[in-house]
Amino acid sequence: MSAAIFCAALVFALWRAQFDVALEERGAADVARAFEHLSALQDAPAERIDTHIEALREIVGSDRMRHLQLRLADATGRELIAPPEPAAPSWLARSFVALLPPESAQTSAATWVIRRDEGVRFVATFMLNPASEQDEALDDTLGLLGTLFGYGVLTLVAVFWALRRALAPLQPIHVAIGHYRDADYAWRVPPLPMRELDAVGRALNHMAGALDQAQEARRTLSLKLLGVQEEERTYIARELHDELGQVLTAMRADVAWLQRRVDGSAGVGEVMQGLAASCGRLQEGVRDLLDRLRPQDAGAGDGPVPLRALLDRLMQSWRERPGQQAELTLRFDDRVEPVADDLALTLYRMTQEALTNAMRYAGAQRIAVALSLDPDQRLLWQVEDDGVGIDALERALHRGNGLAGISERVWAHHGEIEIQPRHAGSDRPGVRLSARFPIGRNGSARS
Repeated sequence: MSAAIFCAALVFALWRAQFDVALEERGAADVARAFEHLSALQDAPAERIDTHIEALREIVGSDRMRHLQLRLADATGRELIAPPEPAAPSWLARSFVALLPPESAQTSAATWVIRRDEGVRFVATFMLNPASEQDEALDDTLGLLGTLFGYGVLTLVAVFWALRRALAPLQPIHVAIGHYRDADYAWRVPPLPMRELDAVGRALNHMAGALDQAQEARRTLSLKLLGVQEEERTYIARELHDELGQVLTAMRADVAWLQRRVDGSAGVGEVMQGLAASCGRLQEGVRDLLDRLRPQDAGAGDGPVPLRALLDRLMQSWRERPGQQAELTLRFDDRVEPVADDLALTLYRMTQEALTNAMRYAGAQRIAVALSLDPDQRLLWQVEDDGVGIDALERALHRGNGLAGISERVWAHHGEIEIQPRHAGSDRPGVRLSARFPIGRNGSARS
């Protein structure tokens, strides 16, 4: 490549030299013709004098004599031929001349007196043309700078091309690292032409395989932990129902029996009424706790978990709470069901946690829950509210609160979660939680 650039620069320099030689040849030829016509003015017939003067005028007017200028006058001093008026120099030419050494004070003119036999006399004055020399020097300088610039540009292009070609095998490695950064460990680096780079690619593939196995093992463990949590909740709910529920029922029956047999003492009657009310509130609280621990009919029988019914009951329980004024809506696409049992319970728990955050902490007045299929036929779960929003999302995701649990559940089922404000920039931006689950994968497939 360097040899090609050098040859290109050499060709340009040779072309420039040929061009300069041609200019010099034309200038020398015009000078020779000028001397020829001046000599003819001395010996040519009188009727040919005007012809030679006109030829000289044409030579001088063409300005091809380069470094010389000719002025011709007759015996009376009348100027017959004058050098052409120089054109106004450009700013570049003026700047270049200012950098040159000052002109010599030596005379730069030569006079030739031409006498004819009949007494006619002509005075030819040859003068140096410094502007021509300066223009030539400027042209040579610009040509040299142009050659250097072109050589530099070609060198940079060649270096860029060579580096790009040398680093091209690194592109698959760069692409693979980008996939691994996004936790896409299924991507593999193809075989590379260089032995060293191919070794790096194989090492990356091995690492990706190990990370993929570790990630799948972590997902499996997370799903098992979620299953253990559900089993523990079911156990606690059963114990509460069997033990505490029966005790509370018996206590309410005893209080009712005592109320019927109490004498007319007002103080005892008030105490019995308060005790009965406390037992009722406690029983309602236990019933609400049982619903939170284990939703009714979740997995009952041999059929799939009735996700829509569970969500309807969950939202209705929030609507019926004392002092509750928020508007809750559910939009459920019939194409979603049936859903695998573990994913159905996960969606129920996610909705439960999202409603708790929106109602208790965000002060939301409108909450919308939606389940549907997106254009890619993935299950789309979405909860929107008009609450106060989330100030620091990253901190919220690492505080171990509801958002962290929702994100962990989505990840465990190979899903993708997106958390963003519903109305960015407003006083109450709200929150939009969106999660997408692939259809057909283990743990997130429809039955």
